[in-house]
Amino acid sequence: MTGVAASPADSLLPVAPVLVRDYRRLLRLFPYTYRRAHEAEMLGHLVDGARPGQSRPTRAERWDLLRAAAREWLLAPLGSSPRQRRAATGLLLVVLPAVLVVMASRVLAFAAAIVGAVLGPSGHAPLLTTVPTASMWTLWLAAVALTLAGAQRVGLAAAVLAAVAGVGGLAVSLGAGSSYAAYLDAPWVAAVSVYAGVLAARRACRVGPEPWTLRAATLGAMALALGGFAAATAADAASFGAPWWSGVALSPWTPPALAAPVVLLLGVALLWRRTRPAVPVLGGLALAGVLSRSAYFWSGTVNVQTADLGNVLGLLALAAAATLVLTWVVNRLDELAEVRAAHRARLAAAGGVRSRGGSRPGAPTAV
Repeated sequence: MTGVAASPADSLLPVAPVLVRDYRRLLRLFPYTYRRAHEAEMLGHLVDGARPGQSRPTRAERWDLLRAAAREWLLAPLGSSPRQRRAATGLLLVVLPAVLVVMASRVLAFAAAIVGAVLGPSGHAPLLTTVPTASMWTLWLAAVALTLAGAQRVGLAAAVLAAVAGVGGLAVSLGAGSSYAAYLDAPWVAAVSVYAGVLAARRACRVGPEPWTLRAATLGAMALALGGFAAATAADAASFGAPWWSGVALSPWTPPALAAPVVLLLGVALLWRRTRPAVPVLGGLALAGVLSRSAYFWSGTVNVQTADLGNVLGLLALAAAATLVLTWVVNRLDELAEVRAAHRARLAAAGGVRSRGGSRPGAPTAV
């Protein structure tokens, strides 16, 4: 016979071996770090819940596992455990608004200036075509205000609407032929989408109401960032006769000058266990922001402002790749820290046993 003979252990299994094989294949869809910690437990639950005589996973089981795997991949950059995700989202809830409020204020101030200069006080401006991201930033500010006020569910809904409006703004820019504007706005749309994801992850981790200390830290960081930006650009803007929110005063802020402190801060954050889980997300967004202001995709034979959909997708793909690489680095650093902690615990336990019952070097012994 050509069939494979069943092993004696197969007859002892409560379910068919082919069902266990299919379950294992579905569990391979989960991220490696999560699978390593929970695969045995998940497989045990699936096997225990299998019906007698079942030989294939049901459609509901497949759908649940696919949905759970997709959720874990989305949450993977925030850490592999609830503790890491709470730490990452807590830090991102402070850092992201502090960075995004500067761009939100600039864009909305520019939109207000366009309305006043072009249409006058009695007109109405087609902001969706004039400033495609104005609606995104308005909804995002509303989401931040609602979150700080304690309305987390409504704030999450507003953040999701802001992300949708940002994607729509990119589509409007690409459709109108302003591909370079979409190329510049893509990192900010990604950051707003990440903010919505952070709010959703906080609910998934069952954090509960945000403490007042976190809200105060967020509000203080936003005020400090916006005030610092206005103070840093006020002198140059006044010398050029331009408002503080214009890009005229940002000419000395070259991509290399911005990249150096960002890399330094991310490197320092990698060294601290509490801030390490947020590094992949911040690193990916920082790379997208720096590349969008550089000539990385410029061939040198065309205008630097020549961009198309491929440039936008390439920028986002590089940011996603950087996030995955940093996620791998963070996971390996966490594993190394766990191994060192376990090794120190074993040494401490062995030292305690020796100190209770064994002799110590240099101690007097009976003859």
